[in-house]
Amino acid sequence: MIELIRRTRWDQAYDFLASGEPPMIQRILALNILFLILFVLRRAKFGKPMTQQGLLFAQAMLLLANILVMFQRDIQSFLDRVI
Repeated sequence: MIELIRRTRWDQAYDFLASGEPPMIQRILALNILFLILFVLRRAKFGKPMTQQGLLFAQAMLLLANILVMFQRDIQSFLDRVI
């Protein structure tokens, strides 16, 4: 496992996250902060824990939103070809 971390091309990961205007890492961070704010507001207002289905749905939406941000260019080019 440690060998996999050592062999990782961190420069490629950095270039990928620093690409775009604004950089992708800032867009992902802003999106995750938005979800965190919604979580804090919900907990402050209702206080009771979410149901298992609600929790899984919220996590799936956060994961989907992050994937859409990371693959925005590919998705846009695909939609341009299809539409």
